[in-house]
Parts: sequence; structure tokens; C-alpha cells
Amino acid sequence: MARSIARLAATLKARIGTRASWVLPENYHVTLRFLGQIEPELTIDLERIAHCVTERLTSFAVPLDRLGAFPFADRARVLWIGGDAPPQFLGLASSLQHELAGLDFPRERRPTIAHVTLARLKGRADAAVPRALATAEAPDGLTTRADRLVLMQSELTPTGAVYTPLFTARFGG
Repeated sequence: MARSIARLAATLKARIGTRASWVLPENYHVTLRFLGQIEPELTIDLERIAHCVTERLTSFAVPLDRLGAFPFADRARVLWIGGDAPPQFLGLASSLQHELAGLDFPRERRPTIAHVTLARLKGRADAAVPRALATAEAPDGLTTRADRLVLMQSELTPTGAVYTPLFTARFGG
């Protein structure tokens, strides 16, 4: 999976002139929810919640069959590959959202999109981005298997994001 995504990212990189921080293949992961800056002691509650929402899950496939951008292609800040979230992913997102509300995290207003971040764009909007996303094709039948929930700490550096897993909750306990 990572090699296919890396080839696609290289194609996009060649077509887009905007300054960007490209995610390294070893850091690819499916994003469920971005939490932002959190207090370190909150990690204990987050780990409890993660085990609660994953204890009855079994692994499932996540399709990675289309390219997109947040917030929109013509004002892209993040490039991603993803797909229609399977019911298990949506159920996990809903359960997590419900539990996070108890910790005063705001509810997500946008629809949940199962995605792997490819790059974070810097500077002004680039007209090449929508064209590049429209003409590049996600590899046919590309999927990844979800079998755990990981709280990732991401530190943005000039050379790209550095990801550190803080804990893992495997599906099914």
C-alpha cells in the first residue's frame, strides 16, 4: 500500500508547484479524527475511550480509491487519498465522537472521510492543484486494513510532520 501511495504522491508533487510538506511513506496512516493540541494528562482518558470504542470491533478494509483536498481543491491545505468510509469506520467515528463530547471536544461538523494525508500545502492557493487531483488516478482496488486505533502525536517541522504513537487500542481488545 505505502509504495502505491508514494508513487501517486510523487506524481502529484511533480504536477504541483506549491511549497508543500510531503508525508513520508513510513508515516502514512488513515486519519479518523484530528484532536489538535491536548494536555498530556488527557491521554489517560483518551486511552480509556479508545479501548471502549474498539473492544467489539473486528478488522475491516478501508478503500483508498480517490484523491481529494481539505478544505477544497481550489483552496487546498491538505492533499489526501481516501474513499467512501465503510460502515465499520463510520460506526467507530460516531462512537468516538460521542465519547469525545464527554471530554468537551467539539463535535465534527463535516462528514467523516477515511483518508491518508499525502501533503500539507503552504502559501497561496495554486490553480495546478485541482488539475493535478482531477488528472491523477488513485491505484485501482487500493485498500488498507484497519485493525487498531492509535493516538498519534504529530509535530510539524520544516522538513515535515514527525509522528509519535502515544498508545494503541487493538480491535477486539
